[in-house]
Amino acid sequence: MTPSDMRTAYDQSGESWVSGPEPVYACLAQALVAAAPVPVVGARVLDLGAGTGVAGRAALAAGAATVVAVDISVGMLRRSGSMRPVVADARARPFTADSFDLVVAAISLGHVTDPARALHETRRVSGALLVSAFEAGWTHPAKAAVNDALAPFGYRPPAWYMVLKADGEPAVNDPANLAALATAAGYRDVSVRTVPVATGLDTPEQLARWRLGMAHIAPFVRRLSPADQADARRAVESTLAAAPPLVIPMIVLGAR
Repeated sequence: MTPSDMRTAYDQSGESWVSGPEPVYACLAQALVAAAPVPVVGARVLDLGAGTGVAGRAALAAGAATVVAVDISVGMLRRSGSMRPVVADARARPFTADSFDLVVAAISLGHVTDPARALHETRRVSGALLVSAFEAGWTHPAKAAVNDALAPFGYRPPAWYMVLKADGEPAVNDPANLAALATAAGYRDVSVRTVPVATGLDTPEQLARWRLGMAHIAPFVRRLSPADQADARRAVESTLAAAPPLVIPMIVLGAR
């Protein structure tokens, strides 16, 4: 995998992301910011791996003075709104030491192949940290439904996604390991807990839109004919007729 593979996928997924996954990530971001280890009101916040900026918007809604949104994808940052967008790698940021009061990494640290290095860089630019990740082993029927529906059309998860699943996410989706990474980065007061977040998605249509808009899926769907897209969506929705509402167990780490 090269960073450009993932960047291209996210650049191509902006529109589908906003109409599908973004409402899910906005719910997660609101729950995350509510757990900040330092006051958010008046804070200078760095939204790391910002995507379309849901965590930054949650911080602004909570009273943050300024938010800088950092991501490798220009296509996602263009949809981040009024925040200051900066294209940069999480492992090397163009900011001086202690530029921020709080860094928020909302479901983004698992997208970095070297999260330990990213956290050391985070400690350099801010004394406070807020991280979220999906709990290890968590899944939902919509994930398998989409993969199964797209397989007859030739879909296979892209290589960059499989690398992250093997190398990036396992390092952060275990609470004890995530806490150890933060401690090794230089944070002294570290707390980790798991919070169930109800996203409000409970219909087959909503669940299908969530998964079909993900960056490892949306570019493939875009290449299908309109008829094939409709067939795949119907197949997903029919499979999810009895699926449970989307409630996500989210790991939350606060450190300073």
